Amino acid sequence: MSRWLRGLAPAELAGILVRRPESAAAPTLRDLSDLAGRLSQHHHVHATLRGLCAPAVQLAEAAQAMLAPGAGSVARDDLANLLGCAGDDPEFTAALEVLYQRALAWPVGDQVVLVGPLRSGFEFPLGLGRPAATLFEGRPVDEVRRVGERIGLRLAGRNKQAAIDAVAERLGDAEVVRELVDTAPDEVAAFLREVTASGPQVEGEFGYLPDGLRWAVERGLLVSDGWERAEMPREVSLALRGPGWHAPFVPRPPLPPLAVADAAAVEREAAAAATALLSTVTAVLDAAPFALLKAGGVGAREIKRVSKETGASEFEVGLVIELASGAGVLAGTFDEALPSTEFDAWAAEPPAVRLATLVEAWYERPRERTRSVPFRSEYGIAGTEGLRHTLLAVLGEVGGALPASGSLLIPLLTWHAPLALDLPGEEPATVVLRLWRETVALGLVARGAISPLGRAVLDGTDLVAAAQALVTEPAEQATFQADLTAVVSGTPSVTLSRLLDSCAVREARGAASVWRFTPASVRAALDGGATPDGLVESLRAAGTVPQAVDYLIHDVARRHGSLRVRAVGCVLHGLDPALLAEVVADRRLAALGLAALNPTVLASTRPPAETLAALRAAGYAPVAEDATGEVLVDVPAQRRAERPATVRRVRRRTPSVRPADAAALAKRLISAQDPPEEAPPEAGDIFDDAIANELPVHIEYVNKRGERSSRLINPTEIVDDRILLAWCHLRNEERAFALNRILSVSRP
Repeated sequence: MSRWLRGLAPAELAGILVRRPESAAAPTLRDLSDLAGRLSQHHHVHATLRGLCAPAVQLAEAAQAMLAPGAGSVARDDLANLLGCAGDDPEFTAALEVLYQRALAWPVGDQVVLVGPLRSGFEFPLGLGRPAATLFEGRPVDEVRRVGERIGLRLAGRNKQAAIDAVAERLGDAEVVRELVDTAPDEVAAFLREVTASGPQVEGEFGYLPDGLRWAVERGLLVSDGWERAEMPREVSLALRGPGWHAPFVPRPPLPPLAVADAAAVEREAAAAATALLSTVTAVLDAAPFALLKAGGVGAREIKRVSKETGASEFEVGLVIELASGAGVLAGTFDEALPSTEFDAWAAEPPAVRLATLVEAWYERPRERTRSVPFRSEYGIAGTEGLRHTLLAVLGEVGGALPASGSLLIPLLTWHAPLALDLPGEEPATVVLRLWRETVALGLVARGAISPLGRAVLDGTDLVAAAQALVTEPAEQATFQADLTAVVSGTPSVTLSRLLDSCAVREARGAASVWRFTPASVRAALDGGATPDGLVESLRAAGTVPQAVDYLIHDVARRHGSLRVRAVGCVLHGLDPALLAEVVADRRLAALGLAALNPTVLASTRPPAETLAALRAAGYAPVAEDATGEVLVDVPAQRRAERPATVRRVRRRTPSVRPADAAALAKRLISAQDPPEEAPPEAGDIFDDAIANELPVHIEYVNKRGERSSRLINPTEIVDDRILLAWCHLRNEERAFALNRILSVSRP
């Protein structure tokens, strides 16, 4: 590969670096050989392939299907012909360029060379099995000879390899194969044609193949592994598909024209969604703790409870729990999940920072199932982080707005990134539509088009800056109305929310939040230690307080504490005998077993906490005292996770490789001294012979630091046509040598 890279123009090499950003990551590349090695790494190659459009994937799959055993390239014209195209077809050329621009393949003369991992990237490319010669290598020579005799060959006396070659050549004759199948029993012929369409492998049961398939196995139309599995040779499948068959090739996306997105409307709708999400996060986390299932995760029953309590949908509750967990502001203990010790600091951050934190948690965090991380079990899908990235990338490429229902997502992704939909055990449509709803809820997509915030995620630019354009600074003021409500436009600040939550009941969230003052809500504030004058002053700092609200607070305060409960197992006392007489006569309090000890003292059979709760539920305003008569302030404790999570900090995300940086790096790599890309022509033969006969060889080798050394090695294996595994006498241990760094090979 490095020889091909060296022949590229700087702009072409820079394009590869931009499209394969992992290739330019740390550690710093020294030369084109380093780059070639990094571009050839299995996990990077397969990750890149998963993001390719259908025609490029189809071309790569067809090329692998055409590879002869041990080969690494195919003829361009033969590949085009297999796809039903001419070698100079513009659409075929465009698909090929997609592979070239990502160093997944490169041209050498009239050949298309595949990068090593792509030569085995598909288990059964185009639904085709392995060549007959490969399959028969694992079978006894007598079996190979018998197969040959049944298809008209005389193989007596031939060695195994000669017999295999003869059988493979015979099965490579399409007419011979079709004539054989025509003579098969009807049910066998029908089954073979089904295998041709569905895939090359046949599974039996209880260690045996069905007896009806013996006819096909005896003639090499299926090759058994000796147990319960058989495979149709590649030559047989191609023969039965017929001379007019071509590999699938869909060069254009099968989508209708898309509507033009209104940029201003997209931004407005994204802003509304993001604002609503922040409000929902606060509401859901205020409903914590969440009970965890024994198997881990928050169960459906708990999701429904929180949904009913907060007014958020079950989908929103589940999403918030996962986002908060990923952001580190929700943590799990053994049996419950609750805000972490970092939550309060995070909640005090500006809305843009909070939103950016949630977005990054959604985009960057892999979804794994662990006992200590609380999220819905149906969110634990391995691999969806890649699909999230792909979904946003595809939406960023589409020049229009999709239907809001997401109905075109599956055909869109099927063309733009077909391999990304390979989700074992999951229905792709279900997963994709859920991810679509998530992008809408986060404000990454609105009106069917990617929003500025979604674009910032894709481009790797500052998320906080993008979020600031969507969500405004928190509101510090409220509008108090005579109907005993308080309205806050936008997102209320943490201080304002806590003030209003302490003395009023929240009735609505979203673009505007609404609270209502009630006698019970004001009583709760006074129970928490607030004074009527102090509460009114705090509210006046947030807005003009109407007389109705002021009157309600002071009216409740006049009655507050006129009845007291002292912890002597327990006793009620007060200064108003008429009030205590009313309490004794109240049938709603019959369960307390109240008895008058004197006109201003009552005895209860229940403990103080139960007595207080019953009195408050009946509409009274008691306060609690300790044994000395001191008033006890009822302030609910804020529980936090015992094992706090580390809150995710928003990074100043930048693209992995900027175009300008890629151009500079490309020029440096091209000008760098680089060892020869390939070993001498005779090296392959020498290595093959040395491996087969366990012989030593002498090599001249240059390492990544440019240091040369002479070594005596015993080669054991060549991996992916790139790496030579060998016992190194210099180091006295097994070592791995990059073939493109071997300068010379000789026999000792």
